[in-house]
Amino acid sequence: MSMKKRRTAAQRIREWMMEYAYLVTIGAAAAVVAAGAIYTGQIREESGMQAAAEAPEIRASAPPATLPAEQVTPLPTIAPLRVRYDALEKRVGTVWPVGGAVVRAYDIRQPVLWAALDCVKIHEGIDIAGEAGESVRCAADGVVTAMMRDELWGWRIRVAHMDGSEAVYAGLESCDVIQEQTVTRGQQLGVLLERIPCEDELGTHLHMEFWRDGECCSPEAILPQKDTDM
Repeated sequence: MSMKKRRTAAQRIREWMMEYAYLVTIGAAAAVVAAGAIYTGQIREESGMQAAAEAPEIRASAPPATLPAEQVTPLPTIAPLRVRYDALEKRVGTVWPVGGAVVRAYDIRQPVLWAALDCVKIHEGIDIAGEAGESVRCAADGVVTAMMRDELWGWRIRVAHMDGSEAVYAGLESCDVIQEQTVTRGQQLGVLLERIPCEDELGTHLHMEFWRDGECCSPEAILPQKDTDM
């Protein structure tokens, strides 16, 4: 074999070996990349499974149950109601609305003469003497359900109590409360007129009525004894 032929054969062998080595290198690099991707995928999958296992179970919270009516907190009022259901019957927690004596008693059995009206009719309340401009106090805790003014009575104020009874105060010059206002024992409702037109013959006084279950009763039944509480 000539020198030229030997050199050509050796050159081909070197070229083939270089090409083989290149392919082996490329294959090895590809294998490394693939192995890395597989390992990374396994790590991520294991981490995700561990996080899911450790994460607390989240449940949708149930909507709050509706409170029974007796537990529902009412809207605040101007003053709290403190009177008990039986308090009025026991004359507990009440005061006289004005400081004078009773000048006309309650009596629905015997009609009386109303001189200012020139008529005879029953008297559904009591008339308590007072002074013009004197403060008219609320006899017991309650809620103002009505206020009205007319030519016969001046201002009249109706107060409902917790036991369902109601008190009416008539003959006021002014009204210091509003409808649906909560009022407490001793709170000023207004001041007295100098004269109640329909009861002018009695002088300055307060006309007070007390109603229970739609029937009038004597206000003195729920007011304290004057010698113990004035």
